[in-house]
Amino acid sequence: MYLQKPIRSLFLLLFPCFLLVLSSCQSEQESSTPSSEGQGTLSFTVTNYRQISFDDLSVPTATRADIPTDHPATLAHLLFAVFNAETGQQACSPVQHDFEDYEKKSDAYPKFSVTLPYGHYHVVVLGFNGSRKCNVASVNRISWEDNYVPNTFLYYQDLMFDKDTSLDQKLTLKHVVTAFRVMTEDVAPAELKSARFISTDGGTVLDAVTGFTPQSTGRTSKMIVPANYVGVKDTFTVYLFLPEEQIKTNYTVQALGKNDAVLYEKHFNDVPLRINSLTVWEGKFFETSTPDDEEYNLGFNFYWDTQWADTIKVSSL
Repeated sequence: MYLQKPIRSLFLLLFPCFLLVLSSCQSEQESSTPSSEGQGTLSFTVTNYRQISFDDLSVPTATRADIPTDHPATLAHLLFAVFNAETGQQACSPVQHDFEDYEKKSDAYPKFSVTLPYGHYHVVVLGFNGSRKCNVASVNRISWEDNYVPNTFLYYQDLMFDKDTSLDQKLTLKHVVTAFRVMTEDVAPAELKSARFISTDGGTVLDAVTGFTPQSTGRTSKMIVPANYVGVKDTFTVYLFLPEEQIKTNYTVQALGKNDAVLYEKHFNDVPLRINSLTVWEGKFFETSTPDDEEYNLGFNFYWDTQWADTIKVSSL
């Protein structure tokens, strides 16, 4: 009993020193560990942000493989998003580059960087035109306001990010829309105010993983006809996301007047559509017709144009 008290006193005296040494070791160990361990900064560069749109396919010198250097063939917007593959949540806020903000430093326009912890991610990059806002709700549900479908290009990557991952990523966008175009051989009447396209298939939502639409509900789209379209031969083009690589769908196309009154209407049956393809119908559109008139239920003959591998020429039977 007499010896235990000094030992206990000695222990109480040395215990704070022990804690101090332990704390010092931990601090030294932490300071020797790089603060960036377990994370890294990834850089992404879009290599093909200059694209010929479907509206430019009539330009004799323009091809997708060889874009003329003097051709203004730049996608208007690039949007970058990253999702945690395990939770499905956004790993960071989406970043959008608008080309008009980068015209004086276009070399920075196609570049993005993000710092992330090591882990499993879905990387999505979209290139598109138009003024509608893009909503990236999830990697499987991407859409634009007002059910709009722009000319859209996509990159998707299932990324396992660790210390061996290349921090400098080069990526190529893939064209993921189809387009249907009506070219009128007759001139637009003075009362024409807008045009409406109604498809029975396809959709307005894009799944970045598949490149297809998850909902083939059809699409109704309306476009205002500018005053300078009146009295001339018109061209109307609408885009669509497909549920698979190639389908046939039905289209109803209406020429609208004041208060959306239907002036002219035509029904196109079994319209062939394929991703990265433009289907073109040429004919007299502004003729007196009724929705029930069988004469205006048009079928199609089509062939692949040898000049444009992504253009389908169609004519009524």
